[in-house]
Amino acid sequence: SYSFRRTELVAEAPIPHFWRAPTDNDFGNRMPERCAVWKQASANRQLDRFEIVGQDGGRIQIEAEFRLPDVESKHRIDYTILNTGDVIVKNHFVPGKEDLPELLRFGMRMRMPKDFQYVQWYGRGPHENYWDRKTSAFIGLFANTVQEQYVNYASPQENGYKTDVRWVALTNKNGVGLLAVGLPTLCFSALPYSTEDLTQESRGTKHPTDLIEQDFTELYLDFNQTGVGGDNSWGARPLDHYTLFAKAYAYSFRLRPFTTKKESPGELSKQIF
Repeated sequence: SYSFRRTELVAEAPIPHFWRAPTDNDFGNRMPERCAVWKQASANRQLDRFEIVGQDGGRIQIEAEFRLPDVESKHRIDYTILNTGDVIVKNHFVPGKEDLPELLRFGMRMRMPKDFQYVQWYGRGPHENYWDRKTSAFIGLFANTVQEQYVNYASPQENGYKTDVRWVALTNKNGVGLLAVGLPTLCFSALPYSTEDLTQESRGTKHPTDLIEQDFTELYLDFNQTGVGGDNSWGARPLDHYTLFAKAYAYSFRLRPFTTKKESPGELSKQIF
């Protein structure tokens, strides 16, 4: 539970995640078969340690260590809980063997109640952008709704991502919100569908009419995703310098609850910083 002003901010707590819904290009280069071990790596994680490692008048520090049996790797989450209500989250991933395929993403998935429909961010936009597809998306302040974040491809797939994000905030109609601040940056998506909803077993087996909006907002707060490629759609993989090869990674972000009646993202940034 993470509540503020008698409003619950979390429908499902953040968990590590390494998979994305395959894109048309991913199917073309056989990513779903090559990288299948990452699909359930988070769901099958096993907790080895959960411990308070530091405590003083203003903060509590907690470490949680996991084993990922599917990929023989380790994941650790460090939480710093402040007396302001802020939570600083740091993720560490360490691969356990050398022959693992590339990660599709390194990040965390959480779910917020569905009424958190308003999205504001300072980063690349306003359209979707990825590690290897972002030069047309300039850094600025942007705002829209969760429904408008969704990109209606003819074949459901990964969509709506934003990179180089300094902060992102989701609010409800009452102005209660949750802010995520990158330390220094992060990538995010906020959609009315889960990754499972958008994942197809083979290309063309789902269509937009098959999708039903969930009763939550699915929020990803990521280090990054492997690029989406596109040199061709029948075998070429994303270039190496846009690929998350299986190696050690770490990234951090800060969560902060807030309330505002301001509608402008510019005014919001003044109020919360």
